[in-house]
Formats: sequence, structure tokens, C-alpha cells
Amino acid sequence: MKYFLFIFLATFTLLSCKNTPTPDAGAATEEVSQDNGSDNDPDLLAITDVIHNFYKWFNTNGATMQEIDYVKPGRSTTLDMERLAAYHAQLKQSNCISQAYIDGDLAYLKNLEATAWKTEDVRETPLTGLDSERLFCAQDWDINYWMTAPVYVEGLGLGAEKAIAKLSGDEGGSPRVQDFEVVKENGKWLISKIICAQ
Repeated sequence: MKYFLFIFLATFTLLSCKNTPTPDAGAATEEVSQDNGSDNDPDLLAITDVIHNFYKWFNTNGATMQEIDYVKPGRSTTLDMERLAAYHAQLKQSNCISQAYIDGDLAYLKNLEATAWKTEDVRETPLTGLDSERLFCAQDWDINYWMTAPVYVEGLGLGAEKAIAKLSGDEGGSPRVQDFEVVKENGKWLISKIICAQ
């Protein structure tokens, strides 16, 4: 009898302590597994591919991108619009960046030029807004995280044209979640914003 009671209590304890997450009815979050075997949603796979492929492209072309200096030094730093257009054209060649990203980046840089850069000289100090790589939201990064970390997607429902994707994994031994806004342009998912924490 003692053994029966012991086995019953042990079984009951194991089963009652099992942590099973309860899905939040209001959240539409899905994950694409690394092997792409368990989830065959074409939108999820396309979003994962566009993020990973962009950083694979950058891994090959990043040195060329970083050579394009699109600021003109002086007492008041200004944009070299011709070189900035060349920089944006390079980004578009990745086939992973939307026009909305280009438009947003241009507006961001023009705002810096009209405000903070009025008193900054790139020859003397790192410029506000350019003191890290905007494509990584950081000064240093582990490219493997950006090319391989699992992707979770929020707000992806039937007929969705916009969603928030989250790259989630370890970068440099620390957990990291990086948010992206993605949009569907001409039937293809593209990155429209890399959301950097302020």
C-alpha cells in the first residue's frame, strides 16, 4: 500500500507541475522553425528568408556599402545626395529592402541634417545617428545571429500586407530580440523598417 501511495503521489506531482503555456487568444504570433519542416506557411517562410537573406547579402557586400560616405564634412555636416542615392541603390540590390525602408531612411537622415548635424562636424566627432550601424542597431554584431536566428511573426493573418517580425536568439552569448517591420510589395515580403531601440 505504501508503494502504491508513493507512486500515486509522485505521478500526481509530476503531472500537476507540468508547465504548459496557454496561448493568448489576442496574439497572433507564429514561429518558423530552423528546419522549416513543421510550419509550411508560405508567408512565414518568405519573411524568414527575406530577413536572413538580407544579412547574408550584407555579409558579402557590407564592405562596399560601408565605403559609401554620404556625408559632407564641415562646420555643419550635410548629406551628399548623390552618394546617398548610390547607398540606397546598393540596399535595393539585395532584393530584400522595400521602398518604404528607403523613404524612411532618407527622411531620418534629412531630419538629422536639419537638426543635430547643424552643429556637428564629422571630422571631430561621430555624428548623431551614425555612431552605430543602423542595419544592425549596434556598433558590433555577430553576423551568424542575423543570418540564422529563428523568426517569430506578429500580426500575420489572412491577407496581411504588413507584420512585425522578431529575430530571436543569442548574439555574442547574450539573448537578443530584434524587431523588423515587413511589408508585402508586389506579392513579395520585404523589410520596411529595422526597429532600433531608442
